[in-house]
Amino acid sequence: MNDPLKDYQINLQNMEYDPPHIGLGIELLLVIKGELEVTVNQHACHLSENHLLLINANDIRSMKGNKENVVLSLQIPLEMIEAYYPAIHECRFDCDSSNEDNGMYMFFDQIRQLMAKIFIAHYQQKEGSEIEIYSMIFQIVLILIRNFKTTYLGRHAHSRINDERMKEILAYIGKNYRKPITLAEIANRHYLSLYYLSRYFKEQVGESFSQYIKQLRLKSAVRELVYTDHPITRISLNNGFPNVKAFNKAFKEKYRQTPSEYRRLHQIELSDTEEDCGKKKSTLLTSPQFFMEVSKYISEREKSTMLTELAVSTVYIALPPEPMFTGEKGAKILAIGNLEYALHEEVQAELRLIQEEIGFDYVYFSNLFSDSFAMTTPLYQIGGQFYQMDALLNSFQRLGLVPFIRVEVEKEAADSAGYLKKLDAFLQHSLQYFGSAFLGKWRFELVFREWGGTQKNFYHAFYQTVKKRASAVKVGLRVPVSLEASKDAFLKQISGECEFVCFTCNPNEKVDFTDMNNRTFEGVKNFVKKTCKQLKDRLSSAGLAKVPIFLTDWNTLYGNTMDLSGTFFRSALIFKEMLDAMKEIDGLGFWIDTHSLEKNNTGRGHIAMNGIALLYYYQIKRPAYFNLQLMEKMALQILAEGEDFVMTKGENGYQLAVYNPSYINPSYSVESYFLHSVTKEKKMVISGLPPGRYQIRKHILDQHHGEFYTSSINLQHQDIYDPEIITFIKQGTHPDLQIYEKTVDSALYLQSTLTFNAFHLFEIRPLG
Repeated sequence: MNDPLKDYQINLQNMEYDPPHIGLGIELLLVIKGELEVTVNQHACHLSENHLLLINANDIRSMKGNKENVVLSLQIPLEMIEAYYPAIHECRFDCDSSNEDNGMYMFFDQIRQLMAKIFIAHYQQKEGSEIEIYSMIFQIVLILIRNFKTTYLGRHAHSRINDERMKEILAYIGKNYRKPITLAEIANRHYLSLYYLSRYFKEQVGESFSQYIKQLRLKSAVRELVYTDHPITRISLNNGFPNVKAFNKAFKEKYRQTPSEYRRLHQIELSDTEEDCGKKKSTLLTSPQFFMEVSKYISEREKSTMLTELAVSTVYIALPPEPMFTGEKGAKILAIGNLEYALHEEVQAELRLIQEEIGFDYVYFSNLFSDSFAMTTPLYQIGGQFYQMDALLNSFQRLGLVPFIRVEVEKEAADSAGYLKKLDAFLQHSLQYFGSAFLGKWRFELVFREWGGTQKNFYHAFYQTVKKRASAVKVGLRVPVSLEASKDAFLKQISGECEFVCFTCNPNEKVDFTDMNNRTFEGVKNFVKKTCKQLKDRLSSAGLAKVPIFLTDWNTLYGNTMDLSGTFFRSALIFKEMLDAMKEIDGLGFWIDTHSLEKNNTGRGHIAMNGIALLYYYQIKRPAYFNLQLMEKMALQILAEGEDFVMTKGENGYQLAVYNPSYINPSYSVESYFLHSVTKEKKMVISGLPPGRYQIRKHILDQHHGEFYTSSINLQHQDIYDPEIITFIKQGTHPDLQIYEKTVDSALYLQSTLTFNAFHLFEIRPLG
C-alpha cells in the first residue's frame, strides 16, 4: 500500500495542528478521545469524543487540537471506488454525527464500528487481511452512497449551457480530467466525428477542448500546489499532464512563473497567518494500549457473532512407510540459580515433584562455593568443609539429578589460584564421597565476560584441575550466539579441551513492544531454530562441529509486564520452540520456579523473563510444566510435520500434536476480541493407519485448561496466601482430557478448535 491515490490510509494520531490542505479522496475522522477543531472550506466544526465527520475530496481542510486527543483517520481515494461506482466524482457526502438525532445514528454506529475493525485488521496482518479490509471499506462507501449522498454538477460545468449532450460531455471531463483523455476518445463515446465535435465544443463552451481541459487541470494543480506538499512531478501526473515538462510550460504561460516559484510565494503567505509557520504537528500513536480504545466501538454482540466465523483448515496426512526424522529428545536441564537456593524446604519439595512427574537429567546451578556453605557451627565442622554441599548433592543423586555447574569466572573466581585450589580439594573429596560413577557424569560450564589470553589460561588450568581428579567429568564453555569473527581464534585455541557448548536464546531482545504492527512480532517466528543453526555454523568453522550443544536459558515471545506475563498464554510457542530445539541440539533448560528465575534476572528494566519457569509459587504448575509432560508422551520419530502440527510414532501408538502459534503483540492478549480473532478450527484426515479400533486421548492445553492465571484473576492478591485458595488453584489448573474410541477403516478424522496459542495432543492408541 504505497500509492495514496489508489490505496486507503488509516492511522491513529494525536493531532495538535494540521495546516490548510486538500485531500484527493474521502477522509473520515473519528475522535476517540479529547477534542478537535476542524475547518472545511472556511466552515469551522468542533469535534468531541465519538464525533464522526466526513471531509469530501478536494475540500480545503485544517485542524487544531491538543496533546490529549486521539483521532482515527481513514482516507479512501476516489480512484479506488471509481471502477465500481463511476459516479463517485459527482458525489458529495454530508456525514456529520452532530446530526445523529435525525435518525441516522445507526449508520454512524456502523461506520464507527467498520473503521475500528479496519484499523485492527490493518495492524493484525492475518492471512487474507487485505480482502477483509477492502470489503469493509466498500461497506462504508455503500453506506455513504445510500444514506449520505448529495449530487452536484461538477464545479467546472457551465450553467449557461442548455445542450444536454454538452452537459454530459462536460460532466465526463470533470470526472476524468486527471486521466490522459482526448477529444477523439470523447467523439467515439458520443458517435461524433472528431472535426464536428471540435467545432461543436468551441461553439458551446467558448474555447477549444484543449484550452478548456488545460485550464481545468491547472486550476486543480494550483490547489494541490498550495495545499499539499506533493512533489511537482506527482502534481503534474495527478492532474492529467503527460509529464512535468508539459505542466511547467502550461503553468508558466498562465501564471507567468514556474510551479515551484508559485508554491514558494503562496505557501509562505499562508504560513504567515498560521501557527508554527504552517507546519503540521501530529504524532502517530503506535502503542498497543490504543487498540483497546478503538475496540470499544465493536459491539459485544458483533464480537460474539465473530466467534462463529473461525478460520477453518483441513490437513491431510498420509503416513509414510518410514519416519521422515528420527532422533533422541536430548537432556532436560533444571535450573535453580545459585546452589544455596536448594537449601529451602520448598525447593526440595519442588525437585521431588518434578522428578516424580517429569524426570530431568541435570540440575543446573552456579555459585558452587557460596559463603552460605562456610562451616562456622562446630557440629558442622566435624563433617568437613563440604558438609552442607554433600547433603545437597546427595539429595540430587537420590532424585536422579546430575550436577551441571555454571562457573561465572570473573564473579566467582576473582582469585583464580585460590579458586582452583578449592576446586581440586572439592573434586578429591567428591570422588571419595560420591564415587567415580556419579562424579563422572558432572559438567562444568565456564562463563567469561571477556575472551582473551588470561581467560584462555584459566580455562586450560580449570580443565587440567578437573581431569586430574575425574577424567570423565566434562568441561565446556558458554558461547554468545552473535559470535564475532575475532573470537574464533579463542575457540580454536581451546577446541581440544572444550567438550560441550552452552548458549542463551531470547527473541524478546529483537522486538519493540510498543509497536502495534504484528508483522514486527512475526519476525521472531522459528527464532530458536534459526539461532541454533547460526551457532552450529560458527562452531563448525572453529573446529567444534561435533561438540554437544546445550540451550540452558531461552524463551519465546512473552508478556513484557507483570500483567501481560499472566494473560499472554504461549504453550503453542513453547512447544514449537522445544520441538525445533530438540531436533538441533543435545539439551534444553528450564527454570524450576518463578522466584529463582526472577532472582536470577534482577536488575533488568522489565519483568525478568530470560528463561521459562515450570512452577509458580507454592508449587502451582505453569503451562510449560504441562508442555513438558505432554512432550514426554511423544517420541522423536516424526512421520509428518507442518507449520502447526506434527505426527509421531512411539511405543503406545501414534501421537498428533496440533497447535496455534500466534505471533502478536502481547498487549492484545488482554482483549477478548483479539484473542477470538486468532482462534482456528483444525480438521485432520489421517490415512495409512492399520485398520482397527483405536482409543483417542485428546489433551487440551490452553488458557482455560492449564493456565492458573485465569483461575486466580478474580482473587485479591492477598488471597493467594490462603492454603484453601492455593489448593483450589492447584486442583483446577491442568490440561483437559477427553477419551473416546474410533474404528478406522480407511482414514481417521480428528478435529480441534484451537484458541490463542493453544496446544492439543492426540494420543492414538491401537486397541487389541
